[in-house]
Amino acid sequence: MKQITKAAMPHIFSIKVLDKLPGLFKPHRYLYHCVRCKWSFVVNDGRRGALRPISDNGTPLTREEVVARAETFAAGPCPAMRVVAEASLRVNGNGANGHVPADAGHSRSELRLH
Repeated sequence: MKQITKAAMPHIFSIKVLDKLPGLFKPHRYLYHCVRCKWSFVVNDGRRGALRPISDNGTPLTREEVVARAETFAAGPCPAMRVVAEASLRVNGNGANGHVPADAGHSRSELRLH
């Protein structure tokens, strides 16, 4: 179930080209910003293919937070959509998402008589 959620809920990025690092063969840096969850990532920061999650307010992220955000970069799940996915996948006593079936509280014989 977790893989289905990850595949269905990737980040949606807006991409900004940043400056090129000094050096002859250094790559351009890119800022990837998810429009849903507002997480940002810098790609090619220091070397080609490097990924660095950054915080919105400039405070340093903890190592655990950096690892957790980096794991979601390529395939998701986007944390903003995780809430929606968990709510739609949750099944409680009344049926999916708390909806009560139309024939709830009626026996089959009562429904046939009407």
